Amino acid sequence: MRIDRASGRGAAVLVAAATLAGVVAIARPLSAVDALLVVTVVGLAVAGLHELVTTRSARDRLVGALLVAAAVVLAVRPVWGVRALVTALGVVLISEGLLAVHRRRSWWDAAWGTGLVLLGLLALAWPDISVFVLGVLLGVRLVLVGFPGLARALPRPVAATLVLVTALALCGYTVVITSTSPEPGRFYTAPADTPRSPGLLLRAEPFTTDVPTGARAWRVLYSTTRAGDEPTIASAVVAVPDDQLMSRTPVIAWAHGTTGLESRCAPSLRQRNTVGAGGIAAVHAALDRGWAVVAPDYPGLGTGGVQPYLIGSGEARSVLDAVRAARRIPQLNLGRRTVVWGHSQGGHAALWTAMTQPDYAPDVALSGVAAVSPVSNPTTFLRDLQRRPVGTIFVAYALAAYEATYDDVDVDDHVRASAQLPIDRIASRCLRSKVSRVSLTQAQVMADRFVAGSLYDGALARRLSENDATGAITSPLLIAQGERDRVVTLRLQDDYVRDRCAAGQSLDYRTYAGRGHGDLLREESPFVDELLDWTADRFSSKPTTTTC
Repeated sequence: MRIDRASGRGAAVLVAAATLAGVVAIARPLSAVDALLVVTVVGLAVAGLHELVTTRSARDRLVGALLVAAAVVLAVRPVWGVRALVTALGVVLISEGLLAVHRRRSWWDAAWGTGLVLLGLLALAWPDISVFVLGVLLGVRLVLVGFPGLARALPRPVAATLVLVTALALCGYTVVITSTSPEPGRFYTAPADTPRSPGLLLRAEPFTTDVPTGARAWRVLYSTTRAGDEPTIASAVVAVPDDQLMSRTPVIAWAHGTTGLESRCAPSLRQRNTVGAGGIAAVHAALDRGWAVVAPDYPGLGTGGVQPYLIGSGEARSVLDAVRAARRIPQLNLGRRTVVWGHSQGGHAALWTAMTQPDYAPDVALSGVAAVSPVSNPTTFLRDLQRRPVGTIFVAYALAAYEATYDDVDVDDHVRASAQLPIDRIASRCLRSKVSRVSLTQAQVMADRFVAGSLYDGALARRLSENDATGAITSPLLIAQGERDRVVTLRLQDDYVRDRCAAGQSLDYRTYAGRGHGDLLREESPFVDELLDWTADRFSSKPTTTTC
């Protein structure tokens, strides 16, 4: 009797523990995958050692040695283990589905099997999502340990129908969100030998996609340099009022905000809102004023390679070299007066353009620089955003760009193994694409739990701080900030401006009540007219004011 009672109590404790673990796994699927990976590594090691110790067969000893070796490899490179588990999930689903279709005792066997096969294929096609699914499935399985009747509560025909309909819906959704992404054409292909001299015009062709009325535009390919003086190429759009083609009109160099890292994320590949992407109202108003606009994509957008995301020298050089290349378009005669505008990431690029220009491009004299909601300090920007879902996307971009640019930065040092697949895939998606909704959902599930240790230690922290916009700027400088900005917050910008003023930098700092990150440059914003007037004053060489 006591034994039975003890067994009953033990079973109850086991059920409660399994249920609690299952609920935690469902709520935190990455933690569940981490635990599953540990169990896998330990299981492989134990099985391998058992074979080595208990058997005399050479074949079994070899199997044991391979199992131990696999455990060691997965312990050293756990991300490989995560990939293996995700692949196993897809293979198991496909295998179970094919077996069900082969049995085909009833229509629901065929429906069930077909649904499983499709889900298995989706698991292989979307490994970053499969990581979360794997963790949730583990949690559900643990819950069912204590409540096995739940699995039998749903009639088999209903379950089969749900699986098939879900699989078909997910397949359809996959087709819709992945079939509309623009792809760069031959125009963006690098020449056989990349010129080492920056600012050369390599190609130019008329550009007509959503060009404002009264303007003509060209798409250009030009030479520039990355951080570390590595030669590369980049693309840009150059737009000029029809009646100013040969009039030595002043130039606005427009540095756009974050669009993504992949080549297909280039603003020049868009079908609408192309000229001045991210600042349409202000840029089109600049054309109405009779000014030319040079809008670089940045290297890696449109062209090959990785974009220098929040890497100041790479961004700045591409802006300066775009202006140089635009001056070489045969149909144009652009003036020498140039003002740089930049928003968000482009604000970071604008600040760095002003810092870089005197030594790198003294032939591109700047009449002024306007940085709108600039990412003036990448470290504080990423740290501040990391706690919010959208911040995970920006962090993923920065990690990928910094790892590709700096030999001493390794993403593995900063991202937990179970999160590396999602982080890699997030970095591969454009910010405004349909598939970016998947990234945002993943970011909401992960929150800031994707980090292993800290993002702000070691080489990554050092490289981020190197890209703070703290160099001397001799050009007239305007910084504009929305007071309701939740991406680059007012507090961060206030701190940056205070530090720059204390360092002796002259600047004009303006804040706008009720304005957020994306609407400071919209048509109804009071800042647009102020920006145009400030720029006109710079082209007229009028005295500047400072708020320091």
